[in-house]
Amino acid sequence: MSRLAVAGLLLALTAALPACREDFFDPTPGQTGPSQRRVEVVARNVTLLPGEANAIRLGFGAKDPSAHIRVERPGGPGRIIACPLRDVGDPLPDLSACMPDVPDGVRTSITLTDLGGIALIREGDPLALEIRLEFEEDDRSLTLHLPVIERPAGAAACKDNACNPVFELLPLRAGRFTATARWSGGEARLEMLEGRVLARSFSSTGIPYRIAGGSSGTSPLSFTATLSAPSEYALALANTSTGDMRGIVLEAVWP
Repeated sequence: MSRLAVAGLLLALTAALPACREDFFDPTPGQTGPSQRRVEVVARNVTLLPGEANAIRLGFGAKDPSAHIRVERPGGPGRIIACPLRDVGDPLPDLSACMPDVPDGVRTSITLTDLGGIALIREGDPLALEIRLEFEEDDRSLTLHLPVIERPAGAAACKDNACNPVFELLPLRAGRFTATARWSGGEARLEMLEGRVLARSFSSTGIPYRIAGGSSGTSPLSFTATLSAPSEYALALANTSTGDMRGIVLEAVWP
């Protein structure tokens, strides 16, 4: 290749680089980089039962009217409807105002003036989901309404939080964390685990997670913990009874 051709290629690459910002492949581009107040909620092993009365509700403090949600789910017929809410406890809107079917593994936008929550409704068989929710934070409080946490299938099957829901808020900040859970049913364990819980590192390494704080027993449960960056933490709610837990309301405030 001639020197003139090489120089032309370098010039073309240099001109193209400004377009390759961090949001170049973002479905909603326009930012020059990640916002310092952009947060992500990760929820794993969350069971969604059919029917509007069994909706999963996520309440959060959003600074702007738009949030992004991505749902990972097993295959199968039926759909998941996503409805924006101003408050996590509001009545569900007419379903015509909702996203008719959340695609599997695709980051999609939910928009509403004064957005403060999202409800997920199942039409079809029950599903166990992983949910990732991104938004511009106004505060770092979360409220989650879950229809059920089923009785454990057994110690071996449920080892390392394989059955119970776990939650993270990213990025982590050091400081005071509080959590409260209430439900109908038997006993449970609510705790903040320190370690790579979503990656299930205990299963791969045999090293147990450190417990930063927690509480066990009948409803309601609450605790306070002090978190320290750059550790990784996950809030876990485990059913320790012989029956299902129902009507779960989990409230948490991250530092």
